[in-house]
Amino acid sequence: MKRLFFLIFILFFNNTLIAKELVISEIKNKIENVDIYGNKFILNKNYIIKNGDFFKSKNQNSYFVFNNIKICLAKNSSVKFKEIKSKNFILEHITGNVLVNKIKNKSLKVEISIYKKFIFDVKDKVYINQFNKNKFIVRSFFGLSYKPFYSKQTFKLKNNTEYKYDAKLKETKVSNILKDPLIINCLTNKKIIDANKNYSFTCIQNGKTLVCGYK
Repeated sequence: MKRLFFLIFILFFNNTLIAKELVISEIKNKIENVDIYGNKFILNKNYIIKNGDFFKSKNQNSYFVFNNIKICLAKNSSVKFKEIKSKNFILEHITGNVLVNKIKNKSLKVEISIYKKFIFDVKDKVYINQFNKNKFIVRSFFGLSYKPFYSKQTFKLKNNTEYKYDAKLKETKVSNILKDPLIINCLTNKKIIDANKNYSFTCIQNGKTLVCGYK
């Protein structure tokens, strides 16, 4: 009986360890990794993501997949795995554009930290574009909740809606956002991450209003 209990304990313990591992299953285009010790190398398939890993795309849109989660990075964009636990992880958005696509994964909670001001709880898909210092656009595809770091209150964003942060997070309209090659490719199974047309993101001052879009 003791042996049976010990065997069950070992199996449970091993499964717990396996649950903690975020293993890269697919990569498209070159992504540079700098680990917590400062070691720099190119990300490879089967790599186990660690706390503190810093991932940066090079001169191409790129993506990597792990545990049925697909993270797409625009050119010269970067993220950091700020905290990894058994059932959730916090991804810090450092620079550029990122799209997180949870593919049939409800057991692993994904949160995105940005500017050390917000924490977004990703239910399905979310796109964030840092277009200026302390300014960003967030696209909610199937609903999104967020919490400011200074508050315990949680707020919900509308489905299929864009929001712009510039001192405050406000609902806004971004023209042609769905034509961004990062969104087009990240939400499909296309093998080529760069689309034929590269729509550039720009913001133009129209009186007192900042109008943003993809042209």
